[in-house]
Amino acid sequence: MIRSARLLLKPWVLGVFALALSARLLFLFLAEQPLLYTHQYTYFGNALRIAAHPHPVAYVLTSEEWRTWDGHWTIAPLYHILSGLFFRIFGPYLLALRLTQCLLDSLTAVAVAALGRQAAAGRAGTWAGVLYALYWPAIEMPTWTMTENLHTVLFTVGLALAGREQARPRRALAYLAGAVLGFASLTRSVSTGFLGLAALARLRRRRLRESVVAAALLFAGGATAIAPWTARNVFLIGDPVLVESAAFENLWWANNFVDRDRYRRQEQYVHSQPTPAAKRAAALHFALRGIERWPDRFREKVALNFRHFFRPEGLQNLLGIERSLEGWRHLGSVLLDDVLLLGALPLFAAFLLGGRASPPRRLIVLWVGYYLFMVVVVFHNEIRYRSAFVPFAFAGVPAGLLALGQRRRRAWLGLLAGLAVSVMEIRPYVVPARQGLEAALAMRSTRAAVTSGDWEAAHRLVEAAAARAPRSARPWFDHGRALAFCGRPAEAVSAYRQGATLATPANWRATLALPRLLREQGRSDLAAAALAKAHRLSWDNDPWLALEMAWRELPPPRTDELQLAGDDYGAVRGFLHPRGVDPMLYLHRLEWNQYEVLPGEDPPSGPHRWTLGHAWLRLFPTQPAASYEVTLVMGTPFPSPLLQSEVVVKASGGVDRRVRLGRELESYRFSASARRGQPIEVEIRAPTWSRLGEPAAQGVRVDRMTVKPLP
Repeated sequence: MIRSARLLLKPWVLGVFALALSARLLFLFLAEQPLLYTHQYTYFGNALRIAAHPHPVAYVLTSEEWRTWDGHWTIAPLYHILSGLFFRIFGPYLLALRLTQCLLDSLTAVAVAALGRQAAAGRAGTWAGVLYALYWPAIEMPTWTMTENLHTVLFTVGLALAGREQARPRRALAYLAGAVLGFASLTRSVSTGFLGLAALARLRRRRLRESVVAAALLFAGGATAIAPWTARNVFLIGDPVLVESAAFENLWWANNFVDRDRYRRQEQYVHSQPTPAAKRAAALHFALRGIERWPDRFREKVALNFRHFFRPEGLQNLLGIERSLEGWRHLGSVLLDDVLLLGALPLFAAFLLGGRASPPRRLIVLWVGYYLFMVVVVFHNEIRYRSAFVPFAFAGVPAGLLALGQRRRRAWLGLLAGLAVSVMEIRPYVVPARQGLEAALAMRSTRAAVTSGDWEAAHRLVEAAAARAPRSARPWFDHGRALAFCGRPAEAVSAYRQGATLATPANWRATLALPRLLREQGRSDLAAAALAKAHRLSWDNDPWLALEMAWRELPPPRTDELQLAGDDYGAVRGFLHPRGVDPMLYLHRLEWNQYEVLPGEDPPSGPHRWTLGHAWLRLFPTQPAASYEVTLVMGTPFPSPLLQSEVVVKASGGVDRRVRLGRELESYRFSASARRGQPIEVEIRAPTWSRLGEPAAQGVRVDRMTVKPLP
């Protein structure tokens, strides 16, 4: 115990931990990023189910509802249980969970540094922890509700303990390492098979008896964590599965190699099976049949998976998709994700092939080989799956440099192999980067022409700029944005439509900008259809991201009345879904709207949005005046569980004003002063709530904002 306390107080431990924690807390509090997309809500909703149940222990032990995916498959349990425990203790709020995840991932950075020091045999290994502390996806991940937040720390710490035990054999440490790895398997089952491999890797010809005992203890530690859960599955649920069944669905999905219609027929057959075991068998059958019938498609899948796993995501968003993100996000993703990962790969490969033989190197090589085989060959992968690879890639960087310094031939071969992978991944973005830079430089004269009002010259110049990047939608979209801010909706619509022919489906700029521009152009018929498309995009993807992008894409509207969930793109941010417009927009989202309507409570009606904890509205009044009266129609009705909410509202030029909202929607008036050329902007800070069947951390409902001049 004293030795462990001394280790925690070492300067390198404290330094790496402090750096990692600072980066994660800065992102958490400055980015104010809500939960995004469906996956995060899957785990969030399941945790709420556990926390809200009157008998949570019995519920976890005897029910599969809280960990069911897609209505048929079960997911590894541990993250659901621990996050549910947090919500049970602290209430259905995200802050406590996110702060804990920041602490856990900072501990991961320390474990990476420890592995780096073990592999490099010295203080230089600490830089591995520094790399992980500054790695962009690891900085962002603690704000998510995903299993990676628990699996990464458990698996990295477990591997670090196993490496330390092999260097300094201790039976208790072998058992502890196995137990930690076992709990990691209960978080993401892909690591379950590694437990046996790690035990086999512990065996040695020298001191055979000692190594056999250590290997047995390591395996026993893992079994201690996993076996009770397996026994629960067998004896209480009646389903003999080790950890989960979703792995079978993933295997089938990744290897069916059939068209959409045939996959739907397979899906109907699998889901119609009477027992979970029969569903697993059917899924496995279709996966193996796909590989057997279409080996060429299987080989193509493996190649695509490999390239996708190492794809520079920052460059993909910036140049491939041309996604509209804040500049600081693009910069952070390129510098602290792409550069760190692709820069580490050659050095890590040098470590894999030519690093000094050591227990940590043996374990890292074994894990990386096993993991890449699983997510590249057997299954499929997503970018977030790198969370189980990157810590060990960074841990090998200092040892790779050391091996190169010692002029080991195999290390240099590894360096060349890693460089080949990095070059292969960067190569598709070289031409788009060059063309994009040339187009951006040419667009400077276009902006000058727009500012001066020479519209014909601006169009000729943007055509010339776009010709330098013929596959890019960005020149046209940037031109359309500039025209929108200059009050030229007809020309802006033309530019956005030209860019839309080149844009990828994930590039939302035209979809979000066109509704208002078409309305301002006088095309109300087309504007209504465009608005419905923008609302659908919000529901099918993420409303917060859509509003953030529209806020940058469009100027504040010139109007005296702003209807929330109407044509409000570019006028609001920090809000959630457009509700009360068309029920078909959101009734198909089965993971939401599952709450029970109590007597006397009506479902939401009328166009409106719910805020997050921090929200903004803005507009340009049609009548010039020195000051205005701003009216907000808002409240905290059903489905909010709060009978009252005290919100802080600040209008342009005003002071913070506290307002207590009730269950009824009412009008609240505030005074605002206008500065020349500046919009009226209203900021709302509200207490948040969460409940099962609703998006997380909602604030208050806002229906409308109006302004009128004060005498």
